[in-house]
Amino acid sequence: MPITEAQRLRRKKHIGASDAPAIVGVDHFRNIADVYYSKINDLDDIKETDAIEVGNLCENAVLNWFVKERNVKIRRNQNRVHKNKIMSASLDAEVVGIKEGVEAKTSGLTSPYQPTEWGEPYTDEVPERVIIQCQHQMAVVANMNIVWVPALLGGIGFRLYKVERNESLIRDLEEIELDFWHKNVQKQIPPEDNLPALSLLKRIKRVPEKVVNIDSEIVKNWNEAKEVMRLAKKKKEETEQVLFSLLGDAEAADCDLGRVTYFEQSRKEYLVKASTYRVPRFKKALEVSL
Repeated sequence: MPITEAQRLRRKKHIGASDAPAIVGVDHFRNIADVYYSKINDLDDIKETDAIEVGNLCENAVLNWFVKERNVKIRRNQNRVHKNKIMSASLDAEVVGIKEGVEAKTSGLTSPYQPTEWGEPYTDEVPERVIIQCQHQMAVVANMNIVWVPALLGGIGFRLYKVERNESLIRDLEEIELDFWHKNVQKQIPPEDNLPALSLLKRIKRVPEKVVNIDSEIVKNWNEAKEVMRLAKKKKEETEQVLFSLLGDAEAADCDLGRVTYFEQSRKEYLVKASTYRVPRFKKALEVSL
């Protein structure tokens, strides 16, 4: 479900479970610089993608399936803060009567491809970022020894995974995360050799009329890159005009180099609307089927 304003403020003041994989370098979607800039800046709300929307809509269904699968009761949306006052966790749920957490996941629901990072049910064969997220949660909740990971996987269905407490990994996480907080966030020193995603930088809320000084070489390189892109786009459009005029009503064209195709493509309907489209492609001569 979408985070609340209270959760948003708490995430700025603490290192959350979703931050941990990026800080230790195992998150495919974020890096340590993304976390740093999100802590020291106010950000505009993230634009909701199909995957985010589907994940939010399906979370309750995944938790309901977990309740049925394990025959337990749960308390949803549980927030905890570590005794060090820096690490925190927003648990999707806690099992009533047992100190076990629940982290609901969805994967591959907006893609025609089955998720490949998930293994056998009732094991901890989940993506590494999920392992780190769960261990962070167990670091925050000191007497929690298991985090269940119910998952809805595209093309597969519901699966349940079990991540058990790992004290050695928890100690490493606590050390790495606290070091990041004290050396980078508190001192407002960006992590070395990392830049955040451009999409995150664009979400930083700007101070009206504030002006800073930057190196002229950066602006020069930016302007040069924009000009290269403009000329490349113009050249691409001009060559495509010629190419499509020569194709006429054909779907393919051969030349000494190989074959150009403009076949109709299909996108199956999963949780997004089905559609058809065409993409021009090129195959080298040796790759063209006779």
